[in-house]
Amino acid sequence: MIVLQYKIPLEIGSELKLNRLFYLKDLLVVLILGGIGFTFRYVVHPSLVWYYTLFWIILTLSCLIRPKTNPGLRMGKTLFLAVIRNRVTYCAMDTQKNEKGDH
Repeated sequence: MIVLQYKIPLEIGSELKLNRLFYLKDLLVVLILGGIGFTFRYVVHPSLVWYYTLFWIILTLSCLIRPKTNPGLRMGKTLFLAVIRNRVTYCAMDTQKNEKGDH
C-alpha cells in the first residue's frame, strides 16, 4: 500500500523553497524583471546594451536581497512599503511612567 505524505506548511504565508537559497517568489521576480528588461532592450541604443543589461541584473539582484534590518522581507518589498506608507499615521506612546506619577 502506498501512503502519500504531503508537506503542509505551518503558516499560510510561508514561501515555497526551490533549493537552499532560492524561493519561488525569487524565480518569479527574475522572470518578470528579465522579461521587462528583454522587452525594452530594443529601445536602447546598441552601444549601450551592455550597460543596460548590467543595470537590469543589478536591479533584479537588489530586489532579491534580504535587508539585515528586516530579514522577513526582500528589499523590493521593503522599498515598496516605504514609498506607499501613510506618513500621517501616528503610533502610540508608552505612558506607563506618566500614569504611575514618575516624571
